Order: sequence, then structure tokens, then C-alpha cells
Amino acid sequence: MLTALERAQLEERAGACGLSLSEFMRRQSLGRAMPAAAIDNRARALLATALLRLGVNLNQITRRMNAGRLDSFGLPALIEDIRSHLDRITHEPDRDRAG
Repeated sequence: MLTALERAQLEERAGACGLSLSEFMRRQSLGRAMPAAAIDNRARALLATALLRLGVNLNQITRRMNAGRLDSFGLPALIEDIRSHLDRITHEPDRDRAG
């Protein structure tokens, strides 16, 4: 039998995954994959937007350099910014999708 606190915790975890409590429990008990929590999706969307902006900046710098109108002044900082974002993506700690 679940206590009220246990049920509330399970409902919160199910809601974070966008699932009903019964679907959450079914997936949990059968070892099926859980969807990413909504907060993870928002964080990934923000990171994707930041990377897109960096890519646009890199493209603009490259075009100007190729046209001979710009030196590489801002390029090292931009490359470091890109590396920082990529490190966040590739070294993100694994999360337990089951809960």
C-alpha cells in the first residue's frame, strides 16, 4: 500500500515525464523506456538555440574573412564558446530515465 507521500512523489515523477501515474508505473515495472522529463527537453532546446547562434556567428566571421574584410580577432573566443557548449552536451552526466 502506498502512503500519501509516496503517491505524491510518484505522481510528480510521472507528470515530469508527461505520463499518467498508471502509465508511469506500467513502464517502470516492465522496464520500458521513459520519455525525457520536460525540463530536460527545455534545457536541450535552449542549448540547441545557443549552438545555432554560435554557428551563425561563425559563418558570418568565415564569410568576412574569406572576403578579406575581417581578421580573426573574435574567432578564438567564438571557438572556445563552441567548445564549452559541446563539452556540456557530450559530458552531461547520464541520467536514470527510469526515475
